Amino acid sequence: MKAAVWNSSGSLDVADRPVPEPRPGWARVRVSSVGICGTDLHFFRGSFPSPAGLLPGHEVGGTVDALGEGVPGPEPGTVVAVEPLVGCGACPACRAGQYNRCPARTLFGVSARGGLAEYLVVPAGCLYPLPRALSATDGALAEPLAVCARGVRLAAVGLGDRVAVLGAGTIGLMAVLAARAAGAAEVRISARHPVQARMADRLGAQALEAGDEASFDQVIETVGGEAKTLGEAVALARPGGTIAMLGVFGTPPRLPALDFSTKELRLVGSNCYGRAGGRSDFDIGVALLARSAPELRPLVTHRFTLDEVNEAFSTAADKTSGSIKVQLTP
Repeated sequence: MKAAVWNSSGSLDVADRPVPEPRPGWARVRVSSVGICGTDLHFFRGSFPSPAGLLPGHEVGGTVDALGEGVPGPEPGTVVAVEPLVGCGACPACRAGQYNRCPARTLFGVSARGGLAEYLVVPAGCLYPLPRALSATDGALAEPLAVCARGVRLAAVGLGDRVAVLGAGTIGLMAVLAARAAGAAEVRISARHPVQARMADRLGAQALEAGDEASFDQVIETVGGEAKTLGEAVALARPGGTIAMLGVFGTPPRLPALDFSTKELRLVGSNCYGRAGGRSDFDIGVALLARSAPELRPLVTHRFTLDEVNEAFSTAADKTSGSIKVQLTP
């Protein structure tokens, strides 16, 4: 099969790899679409050490191709979204449903072979069958939606709240939708590029304005990198408000500690997805996708073939290209 593989220089090679066989309890997926996310771009830009030899790709939609021994379903041909995170299943975090905190967790595409290939094998429990109205290509949007579902839940967004979102990439825009679904009365957002601002408006978010300081119940930070957005978040949050940090920072961010403590703010980190109240964040992400697919599909601004993988990553990294979500079709 064809697969994209990180090389030692931080770019990707397209190589031939054996088609993987599903072990007992696992399933094989014929991959239809893979999204490029911010973590992938950290590797591409060199912000994180290159994982040479690893297959990236953790935003995956596809079709069940084969089942390993002892797997009752979903049956081959089923269209699925793939949850790429698994824990050991035995530690206290896993037993509590917070497998994203498992010390031995595996994230396919980051710490293990991912989906930027024609086929991917994962534990069968990672497969989420999609409603008939959704395609396998749609399925690649479920993973970032699950990230946002968890962030909004941890921020305790509720009915009537005012929410500010910092950053209007895929996670920021999906956070708008997730906050609205949680009952937020108003969502405002910071967008650097015109295409982001237009998309935010379509999703029901207004632009942040001067005078918005100290007025939001929750502030959701989605930029990370080298940004100074935690300081902005402290300024925007009302006294007693909550800041949820979804962005991945390359260097330790600065926090205005005096203002933070004076306003008695709460800062909550949010990492991937887990379970709460018997339901997984990924399941909530799939439900959001099913309910809001027409609003979400325009976020996919560019599509590439696997042979165009480096062009795809360059396009995703260059927001002046008008890119929001870039997907590849292996």
